[in-house]
Amino acid sequence: MPAKVFVDTNIWLYALVSHEDDPKHVQAASFVLALQRPLINSQVIREASSNLLKKAGIAEAKLRTIIEDWYRDCDIYPSSAVQHTLASKLRETYSFSYWDSLIVAAALDAGCSTLFSEDMQHGQNIENRLTIINPFLL
Repeated sequence: MPAKVFVDTNIWLYALVSHEDDPKHVQAASFVLALQRPLINSQVIREASSNLLKKAGIAEAKLRTIIEDWYRDCDIYPSSAVQHTLASKLRETYSFSYWDSLIVAAALDAGCSTLFSEDMQHGQNIENRLTIINPFLL
């Protein structure tokens, strides 16, 4: 069974929004397409959807298709009180932002070994169970 991996919002945004001559778009799109059932949570869906609508200007119909694709191709991990409590502890221990701590807590709670994110420290190990990897540095 493949290791569980969690993909943060920023990677999805690079993959889904094409900017002229942006090598990160091509790299992110290839990267996420190669993953087998990555995990995300509703926070990732909400953040990405908001940015796709406001910043990328995509149409609602296109957004619905993207959301349907996530629910078909990814494992959606639900939020819980355990995650919010863990996120609070992570903020104290690792000085994560509020939103990043929720992502890290969800990845830990889901049993992921890797969190792919550009926003956090590449190579950082959390609780000896989760490693943050910036896929653009691979």
